[in-house]
Amino acid sequence: MQVCLPCNEIQKDSSLALLANKWKSGDLKILHLGDSHVQIGHFSGEIKRLLQAKNSGIHFPYPLAKSVDGRLFKTKASGHWTGVSVLKPASGINISLTGYAVSTRDTSANIQWIAKDSLLSFRRVRVWTESDSCALTPDLGPFFQVTQMQQQGNLRFIDFESSLPLNQFTLQMRRNAPMQDQFTLHGIELISSEKGIEYVDLGVAGAQFTQLKSRANLVVDQVRALKPDLIICSFGTNEAYNLNWDARLYERSLIQFSQELKSLLPQSVFLWTSPPDTRSQKRVPRYQNQLVQLLSNQAFPFYNLNAVMGGFGSSYSWVKRGYFLKDQVHLTKEGYQLQAKLFVLALLKSWGDQASLEPLLDQVNKQIISGNIPN
Repeated sequence: MQVCLPCNEIQKDSSLALLANKWKSGDLKILHLGDSHVQIGHFSGEIKRLLQAKNSGIHFPYPLAKSVDGRLFKTKASGHWTGVSVLKPASGINISLTGYAVSTRDTSANIQWIAKDSLLSFRRVRVWTESDSCALTPDLGPFFQVTQMQQQGNLRFIDFESSLPLNQFTLQMRRNAPMQDQFTLHGIELISSEKGIEYVDLGVAGAQFTQLKSRANLVVDQVRALKPDLIICSFGTNEAYNLNWDARLYERSLIQFSQELKSLLPQSVFLWTSPPDTRSQKRVPRYQNQLVQLLSNQAFPFYNLNAVMGGFGSSYSWVKRGYFLKDQVHLTKEGYQLQAKLFVLALLKSWGDQASLEPLLDQVNKQIISGNIPN
């Protein structure tokens, strides 16, 4: 199996290394954006586990926007909802970091959120919506009380707290003023009072970075509200197969995005990752190598997952080991977990955490050797 362990490091990581003290003190906040490799949750979920991050994060009722349920919650909706995503041109509904939004004018509409893990419980829930005088007010039922409300540009969040730990709730709306007649949801966030690493992962299946940049008009407001120390961007798979991909537009967009947020959050560090090597329906990703080269030429820290996998064409050896699904674009759970372990190893190297390196490296070596060969 082709895995390049000597390649497994983050290039130009001097700014990333400055976060080492935050990592060691457990006071690090990470925002991870990407495409389906992130939304599916196996890759990002394993990163979260390895970093021992708090059980928090932003979640969304994906089926209402014609996508699959998230990793943590199963959702059931009633009433009339309109779902949109960055995959289609502007619809008149604002979109934030999730890359999705659902909106309603039906005051009887609601969304039930049920934790998939019966052992998961929470007391504090943050609802992300819009700072609009015409917006209906969210309500989580009699067990929750509002503890705070904050506004950032055109976004606002409302914090609810329960006196008892719960594993489900129902989001509904109420009208507090005659002009209130609509509600747009940008996600709910579980808030933990415990100290520890925060890791927020948000992906959109099928998305390209320029779609998020051009169509998610509330991204900047939400990033400013979240104030992440590290922003990881994992895009490129869909661009690599796009015959109309424009390298100059792509480079200009990612530089503008980075510079705009950097001007607002100068302490935040950007880390871009390359797309993995894939072969969608046996098609060769025409722009894969060009994308990798473009990203490696930028000034920000860069993780070359493509090279770590073994380079162009290496996915064939991963397929033989059972680490890819039949589409040869998405990996199995074990394949994503191996990629996550490799990525976290590179992070630990940048942060000089030798104590955590060796046991994780041992796990990686065992998985590379044993593989996941299907029956």
